[in-house]
Formats: sequence, structure tokens, C-alpha cells
Amino acid sequence: MMLRLLLLLSLFASSYANDVAWYTKIHTKVGFSLYNSDYKGTLSNPETAKAIDFKNDFKYADTTSSFFSLEMQFDFPYIPNIYISYFNMNQTDDVDFNRSITFNDTLFNKVRASIDYKVLNTILFQEFKAKGRRIPFFNRSFYSGDIEFDIGANIKIIDYLIQMKDLNNPASAYRFDRVESTLILPYAGLKYYRYDLVLFANISSLSFAKSKATSYQFGVEYQVINNIYLGYGYMYEDFKATEKRDDINFKTAGNKFSIKFAF
Repeated sequence: MMLRLLLLLSLFASSYANDVAWYTKIHTKVGFSLYNSDYKGTLSNPETAKAIDFKNDFKYADTTSSFFSLEMQFDFPYIPNIYISYFNMNQTDDVDFNRSITFNDTLFNKVRASIDYKVLNTILFQEFKAKGRRIPFFNRSFYSGDIEFDIGANIKIIDYLIQMKDLNNPASAYRFDRVESTLILPYAGLKYYRYDLVLFANISSLSFAKSKATSYQFGVEYQVINNIYLGYGYMYEDFKATEKRDDINFKTAGNKFSIKFAF
């Protein structure tokens, strides 16, 4: 009886040890950011002589939105790393175009315009690292830093809604265009590590499809204390799509301030 009990305890301890070893091969970071950005791009229609410019015609001010991210890196062969990010930005304003424009096959000149833009990125990538070395310099030496190259794919889910209400007719309903698209974009990234400092840049782009998209960002992260990172970056997003007879070319760009927690 005692031998069986010892055997069961041994199997349990062995299983727990394996679980701990398995768990330590997964490195997770959760990030929260404030994305301060502006709207750019155009909205055009065959019946509108001059395209609507998001920045000049809508006169939207810079907007701040929340940005969430989850990164999981695996120390297992053949298993790609995962980076998931999500942000939602929206703004509403009253606009007098001082001319007639056509949107959603409806004639407008003074409107309440609203834009809601949601993006979910799921990036699967493989990393390739090059270790640095110590370089002698006047009887001293310094570490050159490590380089990481990332190659993969970005599964981008876009949900874009633009709607307008005729202010000259308060009883009228909103007219809207909605773009819901899932794109698979090639992804490439570069990171430079030196002690607690990380410089990074990445891009994903697709230019041959009914909907086209590009996103890139670059910046810096610094490990302030164990498992906590502060960062600053510049992020750019754009996409092109046609909904009904409206050609949408939407762009947003701005600064991103982040904090990440490693587990």
C-alpha cells in the first residue's frame, strides 16, 4: 500500500514538474496603449465632382483611442509566435460642405457625419535572432546588441462604418457605408535589443485585392523594472475599398504610448 502511494506521489510530482517546464516555455506580454491619431484620406463618388477630404472637409480633431495587445512567444520548434492587437476609434461632427455631394446615392450639403473604425490584427510570425558580440574600444569593450528578424502573416479584420444624416431634414434617417473585410497580409518586423532597451519596426501590406490595406509602426520600448515595459511608437493604418458606388480611402496616423506587463 505504501509503495503504491509513493508511486502515485512520484507520478504526480513528475507530471507537475513537466507542467512547470512546459509553462516556462511560453512568454506572454499584455499591453495597453493610448493611440492619439488623426483622420486622413478621401471619400469619392462618380456623381461628386470633388472628392470629400476627411481632414479638410470633416475638420475632425485628433482623437485618442484605446489600444490592447497580447503577445505570446513559444520556445517550441515549429510553433509560430502570436501577436494580437485591437483598437477602436470613432468621431462625430456636424459638417457644412458648402457644396452638394453624393453619398450612398443620396444628395447632401450639410450633415452630421460619424466614423467608427475597428481593427483586429492577429499576427503569426517566426523570429530569427542574431546574437551580438563584445567589441573592443580603447582598452574597453561594449556589447553590440542583438538583432531579431520577424517574418509571418497578419490576419487583419476591419470593421469600418461611415454614416451621414441630413441636417436640413431632421426627420431623415442616417445613410451609411459599411466595410467588413478580412485580409491576410504579409508581415515583416525588425527588433534591436541592447540590455533593457528595444527598438522596433514592422509593416504589413496587401495591394492586390478588392480591399487593400497597409499598416506599419516603429518605436522604442524600455524595461523600467522587472516585467514592466514602457513604450512610445508611431503607428500608421490605411485601407481602400469600394462600397456601393463610394470609393473609400481611409488613413489614420499618430503617436502611441504604451505599457506592457510580462508574465
